[in-house]
Amino acid sequence: MIARPKPPEDYDDNPPLDADFFARARPAAPGEAARLRAILKRIVEAHEEGRPMDDAIPEARETLAEAE
Repeated sequence: MIARPKPPEDYDDNPPLDADFFARARPAAPGEAARLRAILKRIVEAHEEGRPMDDAIPEARETLAEAE
């Protein structure tokens, strides 16, 4: 697995679910949720079986970037 750089000191990885958050939220496109579930399932299965996740994680990253 590739080490990622640390986030900035002021980065909040658990932001409040306030009006601003929901103003930017949008429903999933058709098939988007199913694709994300399938990728997450592959990551979890790889982890549980002790296999490297180096293939599944970049694919998940790419799919999430497309979803934005």
